[in-house]
Amino acid sequence: MRKTLFIMLITAVLLLIYSFKNRTNNNVKEQYIILKKIDNIEIRKYKESVNASYYSKEKEERNNYFKNLAAYIFGDNTENASIEMTSPVTMKLYGNKEMIFRMPSNYTIDNLPKANNPEINFMTIASCTKAAIQYSGYSNKNIEEKKIQELKNILKRENIKYDNKFELLVYNSPFEILNRRNEITINIIYP
Repeated sequence: MRKTLFIMLITAVLLLIYSFKNRTNNNVKEQYIILKKIDNIEIRKYKESVNASYYSKEKEERNNYFKNLAAYIFGDNTENASIEMTSPVTMKLYGNKEMIFRMPSNYTIDNLPKANNPEINFMTIASCTKAAIQYSGYSNKNIEEKKIQELKNILKRENIKYDNKFELLVYNSPFEILNRRNEITINIIYP
């Protein structure tokens, strides 16, 4: 009971810090250009990015993904360095369902501080083209499934091929109630 309460308290503190940093720093930086709009979706070209990710094979650990990544950027690294929080946070909706934080553009794989947590992974995501559908409010599995189907229907109608690796992008802290922005994205496959 005490351990659960302690974890909840730490998570709440980290989320408050994230919320504060997200409001005080204008760090929602668009990392893409819009190539085309079709109905309520956008086809976007994303720039290459350096990212930190976390996942666990343990199902009960999934609620701690944010906590682990937030600890890394708030200084739980070999340099005790604070790294600016960027937005959005990405959650893979396939495979191991890892959570991904995009690192600020001044970082490369080589100059990022090493994580004290050996489960934090680093990767460069190559430039790519994605389709995105945006929605507001808090996300949940039912909304995500509905938006995935809506995105699939539009892409099928337009004969646009995709790789079936859907991702959820969350732009706001859980404490921000108004003007919330979420997106479902998918990689576009060109012939």
